[in-house]
Amino acid sequence: MTANRWRTAALLVLLVTLAPASALAAAPAGAPADPARGEPVAGDAAPAAEPAPAAPGQEAGRPDQAGEEDEPPTVWELLQAGGPLMYPIYFCSFLMVAFAIERAVSLRRSKVLPPAFVRTLRGLVTTRPIDSERILTFCQANPSPISRIFQTAIKRLHRPLPEIEKAIEDAGAKEVRGLRKYTRVLSGVASVAPLLGLLGTVLGMIGAFQEMGTGKILGSEAGGALAENIYEALVTTASGLSVAIPSLVLYLIFVSRIERLVAEMDDLTMEFVENLVDEKASAAA
Repeated sequence: MTANRWRTAALLVLLVTLAPASALAAAPAGAPADPARGEPVAGDAAPAAEPAPAAPGQEAGRPDQAGEEDEPPTVWELLQAGGPLMYPIYFCSFLMVAFAIERAVSLRRSKVLPPAFVRTLRGLVTTRPIDSERILTFCQANPSPISRIFQTAIKRLHRPLPEIEKAIEDAGAKEVRGLRKYTRVLSGVASVAPLLGLLGTVLGMIGAFQEMGTGKILGSEAGGALAENIYEALVTTASGLSVAIPSLVLYLIFVSRIERLVAEMDDLTMEFVENLVDEKASAAA
């Protein structure tokens, strides 16, 4: 009997221990929880999980675009960001290219001082006596700046020597003005283009600060918006300098070429005047 009592007592203890666990396992998923045991009562909202912080380069609710933002803008995108003042700068660049091509063609040595013409003319000028009719016919058949200067001199051979020298100087000055005719355009482009770029930058910065002053941009967005507006405004300055620098370089190149050509024309005309003086001195003797 004593052993049976002990078995019965052990079974009762086991049933009391396993009963709560069996009840919880058999309860449905939507059954109300017992507040006494610290379980949440139905209707109480569970604390919402905090959203994970956004990854660098990714805003909340927006796909990651770090790869796209890191790509540098194209040249066309930069030009579009410059605003309306880019159009005068485009026009300046067109003028620079057009007149640079025109000057490069017009200032060729073969057009100003043709080598074959200069060799033949030097031979005619140094020949004694000077055949004015032959020189005049030769110059008229080969039009060029140097030939027009000699035509003016030959037509006044019967005049006194000071008048001949003055005629040569006047004709040479006229031809030099013709050689320098369009180089001023390049000089003007070199001066105006950076000023247009600077004006675009100033107007862009004025607009950026105006938006901040009127309260359209507030808080942490102000710095980013200001930097973006200044970045776009500086595009005009960079564009203006990109046009002005090559324009100035071309202007200096063409001016240097003109000076060399003018110096050679002066040497040739001085040689002619010296031979003319010697011939008149010989005739007077």
